[in-house]
Amino acid sequence: MLKDRLDASPDGLAEILQENEKPPADYAHSPVSPVEIAAILKNAPILPPEHYTTLLLYLQFTGRQYRHYLQLPHPPKSLILPPRAELPGQMHRGDRTFSCQKAHEGNSAIQFYNPNSREYETGFIEMIWRVPLEGALETFLVVRPHRRLPFLSEAEAPFQRYPGFMTRIVDADPLDDNALQIIEPTHIITHLTTFRCPEGTYSIPQKTLVVCWALNRGRR
Repeated sequence: MLKDRLDASPDGLAEILQENEKPPADYAHSPVSPVEIAAILKNAPILPPEHYTTLLLYLQFTGRQYRHYLQLPHPPKSLILPPRAELPGQMHRGDRTFSCQKAHEGNSAIQFYNPNSREYETGFIEMIWRVPLEGALETFLVVRPHRRLPFLSEAEAPFQRYPGFMTRIVDADPLDDNALQIIEPTHIITHLTTFRCPEGTYSIPQKTLVVCWALNRGRR
């Protein structure tokens, strides 16, 4: 009981406060037992073929030589990418929560490092996949990068002239599925603040989105 804990020790209140301050579990790379892996692969949904192939190509791009599970026969000790993945609506990174856009648009807006272009970009988290690989439950995020405006349109807004604002304006219309980018939790830089603007804002003849990464103060 709470009263008993407080009476038993003068540090009781401090312990309770410390428990409440503990950040949520970090699911980026969680060890799992063979029994847990079997349960995950039994219950998790099957990834659509195009999503599976995208993840497989990403792993191979990063130097992890996984094979397609249908690429039979498999040589001994091959790394086989399972066809199933958990699809959580959100994940925790430290004390921050990152969500799919459908679950929570504010928590889905991020600045991230794109391992393909090696540039910092902004976008919305479209999906989160958790896959058991080599004895651990690993997390991958599918991000839809923001669509850049034409240079002259972007220049109509003041943000290029004031880089200290850490803000830019982008097209409100999303890129198509071919532009989806897979990243890992370590590639996330920070949450964004976003503001949707109607057509005609800053004389730009289309709906736009102002994104700001000033939340990045050396922490996620």
